[in-house]
Amino acid sequence: MTIRWSIAAPLVLIAATGCLATKSDIALLQAEARTTRSQIARGDTASMRADADRRAQIDRLLAVIERTNDSLRVLTSRLAAFQATTSGSLSSMGDQLVTLQALAGQSATNLSEQKRALEALKEQGIAAMSPPTTAAAPAPGDTTRRIPPGTPGAATLYTSAYEQLQKGSFQTARTGFELLLNTYPNYDGASSALLHIGDAYKGAGNQAAADSVYQLVVTRYPKALSDAPAALYRRGQILWTADKKIEARAIFNRLVADYPRSDEADLARLNYLKP
Repeated sequence: MTIRWSIAAPLVLIAATGCLATKSDIALLQAEARTTRSQIARGDTASMRADADRRAQIDRLLAVIERTNDSLRVLTSRLAAFQATTSGSLSSMGDQLVTLQALAGQSATNLSEQKRALEALKEQGIAAMSPPTTAAAPAPGDTTRRIPPGTPGAATLYTSAYEQLQKGSFQTARTGFELLLNTYPNYDGASSALLHIGDAYKGAGNQAAADSVYQLVVTRYPKALSDAPAALYRRGQILWTADKKIEARAIFNRLVADYPRSDEADLARLNYLKP
């Protein structure tokens, strides 16, 4: 408004004086016009500079925001990759742990088998050095189980039957284990012998009989911390293979609940009870 008045003021003055402008008045008017144009130019330049500064600031802010977004995208990508790697590593470690536990269980089983083999060799050595004997007639009313002369010892019977099982002679193996249990019912490896009878049935393709024997192992020897969980796990596998997954999961859940620290419980969690 001030600039406009400064331009208009001389014109008003000329009009007021009846348009009797002198040369000095015209010169003054021209000077005022030049001054006004200069002020306008300076004002426009300052405005343009201010606009340019604001645009530069906006550009700088946008550049910072873009760099920040890029950094966030990179960090997000790295975090996702780290999580995937960590998850895979943890899963691999879990699998390796279960494998090691299974191997440890197999090692314990192998040690037990080796112990029985040594006992069998010892029994055979003792039998070879002992003279033949005849069985004494039982006293009247005596119902104690008598072991016929020349009958192999419990460890010998177990080792022989187990070797037949490993060879795939399932009928021979089952007969050997049954003879062992009938002759030495209090043998400390009775739960393992019964478990292997189930294995012999399973190997021969009689899944129903195998399932019944595995169930009998758990019923008779629930405190056999090696054989009872193994029997439950094998029962669950039979049911799972027969597409009876609901019944199988019930068996696996029972295994985990009753024998949570067993190798078979870990295998059940890993292979059959994943969420």
